[in-house]
Amino acid sequence: MPKKVDVKGLQEQRLAHRQKVRKYPPSKVYLQVLGSGAPGAPRSLYVFTEQARYLFNCGEGTQRLAHEHKVKLGMVEHILVTHKSWENIGGLPGMLLTLQDTGVPHVTLHGPPGIDSLYYDTRHFMQFRDLKIFYRDYEENGGKFGERNDPLIVQNVPLWAKPTDSTLPDSPIESPCVEGALEEVEELYAHERSRQKKRSLIHLDATERAAKRHKQDISVKCRNLVMAYICRPPPKAGALLLEKCVTAGVPPGPLLGELKSGKDVTLPNGTIVRAADVTAPDDPGPVFIVVEAPTEQYLDALLESEALALYQSGANSKGDLADVVVHFTPANVMEHPRYRQWMSRFSPLTSHIIINETSSCMGSKAVHRIQYKLNLLSDSLFPLLSDKGIPIKETTGSDDTDWDQENGDVKLMEQNGDNESLEKAEGINFNSDVGPTHQATTLLTYHIRPKINIDRSNALVLEPHSYIQECYEVKTFESILDQTKSKLEATDGSTLKTDSYPNVIFLGTGSCMPNKTRNTSGVLLNISSEKVLIMDCGEGTYGQLVRLLGVAKSDQVLRKLTAVYVSHLHADHHIGFIRLLQARRKAFHQVGIDNVPKLLLFAPNKIMIYLSSYHINFEPIINDFTLYGNQNLLSTNFQLDHDSYTNVCSQLDMKKIEMTFVIHCPNSFGVAWTHNDGWKIVYSGDTMPCKGLVNIGHDCDLLIHEATMEDELEEDAKIKTHCTTSQAIQVGQDMNARFILLTHFSQRYAKVPIINDLPINVGIAFDNMKVSLSAMPILHLMNEALVSMFAENYDDMLEKTARKRIARERLEKQLEEHKDPNGLLLYRPPVHSGRSEKTY
Repeated sequence: MPKKVDVKGLQEQRLAHRQKVRKYPPSKVYLQVLGSGAPGAPRSLYVFTEQARYLFNCGEGTQRLAHEHKVKLGMVEHILVTHKSWENIGGLPGMLLTLQDTGVPHVTLHGPPGIDSLYYDTRHFMQFRDLKIFYRDYEENGGKFGERNDPLIVQNVPLWAKPTDSTLPDSPIESPCVEGALEEVEELYAHERSRQKKRSLIHLDATERAAKRHKQDISVKCRNLVMAYICRPPPKAGALLLEKCVTAGVPPGPLLGELKSGKDVTLPNGTIVRAADVTAPDDPGPVFIVVEAPTEQYLDALLESEALALYQSGANSKGDLADVVVHFTPANVMEHPRYRQWMSRFSPLTSHIIINETSSCMGSKAVHRIQYKLNLLSDSLFPLLSDKGIPIKETTGSDDTDWDQENGDVKLMEQNGDNESLEKAEGINFNSDVGPTHQATTLLTYHIRPKINIDRSNALVLEPHSYIQECYEVKTFESILDQTKSKLEATDGSTLKTDSYPNVIFLGTGSCMPNKTRNTSGVLLNISSEKVLIMDCGEGTYGQLVRLLGVAKSDQVLRKLTAVYVSHLHADHHIGFIRLLQARRKAFHQVGIDNVPKLLLFAPNKIMIYLSSYHINFEPIINDFTLYGNQNLLSTNFQLDHDSYTNVCSQLDMKKIEMTFVIHCPNSFGVAWTHNDGWKIVYSGDTMPCKGLVNIGHDCDLLIHEATMEDELEEDAKIKTHCTTSQAIQVGQDMNARFILLTHFSQRYAKVPIINDLPINVGIAFDNMKVSLSAMPILHLMNEALVSMFAENYDDMLEKTARKRIARERLEKQLEEHKDPNGLLLYRPPVHSGRSEKTY
């Protein structure tokens, strides 16, 4: 399990540190791209100062990239959103949970009214216990926040779209799930805190309901509002130049302090030394601007903005010229002549960073690293990823792994499909009137103070040779791999074919929060060459699809996507749905189909509370899908009318769709899909061992079952209402499943889970794994090679398990020692009460 966290203690440390470091203006300020905006990647900009961190936009997957690249989030105090779109806020719920776990006491959200509704609408299925969320109105204090003792002074610049029919909000939603629904919703984690109180309701009284409706009205009126941000660190006095002080004859001592504070001094010999002569020039605070024009309807506001014009070529002083402008504007708008006209108004010295879909950098090296390793076992089961946005470092000699560009030992191979050169990616000029322009890549850095400008020293590069070499450094790996390959070659060649139907692609196999190698739940079922079903879709599901298949093939899959099944409302199982929905709509539009067929959504009914609120406060989505409540498809209490049931089965080519309640949070479901061709696939969702699932899954061809924890952590699994690996396998045996695939592993098992004895009909799922029913018989052959491949990680897990066992045995011994002759406990030794696992 993840380490226990003393959140309150961390918060006290953060606050104490905050008071200590805010005595002086920041001497180090830089902007760093986290999400480049590439298709499937998040859009996010991280701003570092010594005293605090700021985040501009937080697209889906931002938290995962920050974790991989060790971008410290513990001092993030402000999240600033340019526009109310999922591309900008899809990663916000996960980010807020991460900030809470790192000890951040409070976060202020900035942007158009209504962005805080995402926090309030997710709080019943996400645990925000220790983090306070504030929303700062964009008009408060004249739109400015930050004083001279703050790390940044920020001016909000509201930009309103030019009214057109296409920008008007949708008609009011006529849905029984919207009106009054938020007055009473289930809090899905109550069962973990109290065995007696299994369900808890979040209830709004009349005053709270009225306040919510008022905020919602304001949010709807501001749907066509975007925010630009003018930012600058406070002025900083020039540094004392010691060499000039020595030349001027200033002795060590208090005179240096007076000069540093800007005072002229008189030396003992009567010489006057002016502070201006021995200090660097004062730094007035370089200006950077963050801007987004989502559509051409915002160009008038952009060109007419007096606030932004103050930092263009007509600025009152050289110090007011914008140093860098960060553009979240989409490519089609940036190409508009009027947008280029606006860009040309800045100084030719102003740099521009573009964070939008023209980037190809998805930002993760770790997913490639593990896939190159798994690919050694099978190219069909573990195909290399189609994400070509990171260049490859290729060695010229098999024994030389050092990267020595000067001596030519290694060369970079560009992966972009259009063969765009690295030089072109580093700097793009729209025309001679616009300063240097840089396409964003993850970790692209721009230094504001001290002045160093653009910095690509952290540019991502893939090193396949090194990744594979890591496997062979394990002494036993080569021989085990050869044995595995021999076993695979001895099997029927057809078993390695993964394109037969049905086949399954795992887009996420981890629980709770995404980590570097396992994303949260997402299982793609290719029903046939024409129909696709996705079961659960955690944050980043669409990004996983793009990373594996590439943009073009992902669009093809989305046009075949007929239904999405959500097993329960914990965020790690459905927070990626909106992005998936939007990408599907765009995929149809790109081939000229404007009348997009509605997606079937199988989910708990109360998902509409969250989706309807998003539709009202952010973007229209309700008309893109039809909800069929899981409650209506229960095998023991079937309530869906015959015509509707016949219709959904027909759309999916299914003979039967059965659901059952499972043992997890309120309204958790398992499902069995029985196809017209006779095959049957069962998906557990999250659950403890469940008899209802056994009943609907009897004699299935494949059971995909959660196996969150190893057998030694059975008590922890019970507390979290999850299964151990052996429990999951037993469920499959009880239902006489032909094959079993284990998934939803605790992020403790980032590589391979601990399984004591793996039966021959059981396989372990990995992200970006593609498997058909015909390939299932060979999966168990790979287990020994997997353990050897990740031997170091596996040994570490065994050691942690052993320590946990010793601690448990010690506690049990102490309890026995404190019992009276009748076996009653007289004294309970203190036990650390921190949380045992982050909950998403």
